[in-house]
Amino acid sequence: MNSIAATTTRTGLTVHAELGPGTYDTGIKVTDSDNDIDALPMHRHRFHGDWNYTLHPRPRDTTSAATTPRTAGNPSPQPCTGCLRNPELTGMPEPAPVELVDQLTAKLDELRERGRLRQRGGERIRARGAGAKDKLTTADRALVTVLYLRKVGTRDLLAQLLGVNTSTLTRAVRQVQPLLAEHGCTIPPSTARFRTPADVTAFLANSSPTKIRPAC
Repeated sequence: MNSIAATTTRTGLTVHAELGPGTYDTGIKVTDSDNDIDALPMHRHRFHGDWNYTLHPRPRDTTSAATTPRTAGNPSPQPCTGCLRNPELTGMPEPAPVELVDQLTAKLDELRERGRLRQRGGERIRARGAGAKDKLTTADRALVTVLYLRKVGTRDLLAQLLGVNTSTLTRAVRQVQPLLAEHGCTIPPSTARFRTPADVTAFLANSSPTKIRPAC
């Protein structure tokens, strides 16, 4: 305890430590399960919320995901796709994502047609647009690549947010990432990290307008 209390950071921040006088049950631990983590009375901070969070002194939530499985009738709060273009997530001011899509559309269409040509083994038979529709629009492919490079969450989380599987997401990133490099667009990583769609929703609910320096 004395060692902890004697800690002083380079900026002069000191640490206050006290040994709690109460008695506590032994043998209780938090596992790596998302359900166990989500059940805790936790507030994730905007800066590195994956490890920077506050545990509030209140009992464990017995009605949380740990005891009530998420089903189709009890889904995790899901932010809309448009909300994911928030500047605090993308690191770009409002017009930038639209301008980025305008720059990438022609090249992405060319790559898509080239890939379909390889799959067909020849020229198209049906009219353009008559085949299967892409699961991600050009705008969504650009968006998910930016969020991936920002490292705001795992591939599984990003795929869940966009309503696709990880294979579709990975394919989009592989298409878009080289094009960003060609355009000299560098995407800096975010300090925010999210584990669940609910974390993203809570972050956006508490967000405030921020002046963002363009990444591209």
